[in-house]
Amino acid sequence: MQKNIVFNTIFLRNYLVFATVVSLVWFALIHFRYDIPAGFAAADAVVSVFVLCAMLLSLYFVVKFARTESLTSLISIRNSVFAGLLIVGVWLFFTRWTLDQLFYNYHLYSDFLFASQALRFIAGLFLAGMVYLSFFLAVYQESVKEAIERESELRELIRKTELQALKNQLNPHFIYNTLNSISSLTMYSPEKAREMTALLSDFLRIALRQDAMQMAHLKDELSNISLYLQIEKVRFEEKLTWEFRVDEQHMAYKLPVMILQPLVENAVKHGVQQSPEPGPVKVISSMKEGILELKVVNTFDAGFHRFKGEGVGLENVRNRLRIIYGRSDLISTGAKDGIFTVVMRIPVG
Repeated sequence: MQKNIVFNTIFLRNYLVFATVVSLVWFALIHFRYDIPAGFAAADAVVSVFVLCAMLLSLYFVVKFARTESLTSLISIRNSVFAGLLIVGVWLFFTRWTLDQLFYNYHLYSDFLFASQALRFIAGLFLAGMVYLSFFLAVYQESVKEAIERESELRELIRKTELQALKNQLNPHFIYNTLNSISSLTMYSPEKAREMTALLSDFLRIALRQDAMQMAHLKDELSNISLYLQIEKVRFEEKLTWEFRVDEQHMAYKLPVMILQPLVENAVKHGVQQSPEPGPVKVISSMKEGILELKVVNTFDAGFHRFKGEGVGLENVRNRLRIIYGRSDLISTGAKDGIFTVVMRIPVG
């Protein structure tokens, strides 16, 4: 919401300085140009300028009213001109009556006061125009600032919403397969079923409570991935193995929460699940020029015709990185000799 400029302390201080400078100019003009004694000139300058400046503060509300969208520009100009003429007219009448009452015995000044009405009217209109223009520019600048802030807030809201939607895209196949595995295990291995249920519960509790904008240490992300892999281990048994080759110094770096899990899930789905032989899933870290590189490596059956390498998980990660870091080059993939590699780059420098 736009603040009233006329109630701003800094504005009022600057406005007072402006009124003081104008009053000094007015004093010098009537004292040296028209030979009005210093006392009379000082009183005239103070009463005339400060009263006018006080009355011109009301132009701020005219500017705000003129900005209403229901008003056309022609009506706005008409209202502004009318307000300025009204203020200057009332000011002329008030200051002439006041100064005439104060110095009615000094006929030379009374004659000057009467003769200078046209000059005062022109000076009043000029001063009103300056004040109106300053209010218009201030209100316009404030409007632009508000518009930018609203646009920024809207973009941030869209960004958070999009991130939350992306993060909430838990692979239903993983949940379905896990629940099916639990159902099967209850028949011949209740202990494993209970173990898998507990692991799934812990994993979903972590996954669902995280905010999309939250950052997490790499150490915590690897801990969550271990939990996921333990769930899958119950399904694939000896067929699934994993290895984290991560430098201890890299553990403290932060990255978007749950950003690694879809890559590892992709490795399990397209590598371990489709391969007839046991296949390790590896997470390897390195640093290059302020960029933390995380590689997720898995073997795959090159002859499996349904293997595509990229799916919803990778697209999800790519979009999250783009939204958070504003870059579209932070993830790349490659497949060679039965080895599929995903490289994710996290700016940390």
